[in-house]
Amino acid sequence: MQHRFAVPGYRLPCVLIAVITGALSVTTPALADCKADLAAVDTSFTETLKRLESVAKGTQAQKCAAYRSHVKIMINGYNVFMRCMSGHEQRENAGQMSDSIGDFNELIKRRCSR
Repeated sequence: MQHRFAVPGYRLPCVLIAVITGALSVTTPALADCKADLAAVDTSFTETLKRLESVAKGTQAQKCAAYRSHVKIMINGYNVFMRCMSGHEQRENAGQMSDSIGDFNELIKRRCSR
């Protein structure tokens, strides 16, 4: 199941809470704390998606702050996926995360001035 977040002019894939939840039953030779880390990533994605939705009608400054925060959360998720997953699951989830990070960085570059 893939969730999509609508940003005016964009349809960006956000990382898959369902995939993360499925990854909580990690069977790879991951560190003992991976289950907790993946659960934390799941929670942070739920929170960041709510934040993105809450600023959808906000000011550009509010949107840009939410986009930047979302990128940081996705980078953390990417790092957890790289550490806690392996094989196809890692490639698929980390790849989707990397693509979303790139999409949001492009959005920030185009719409947000520093």
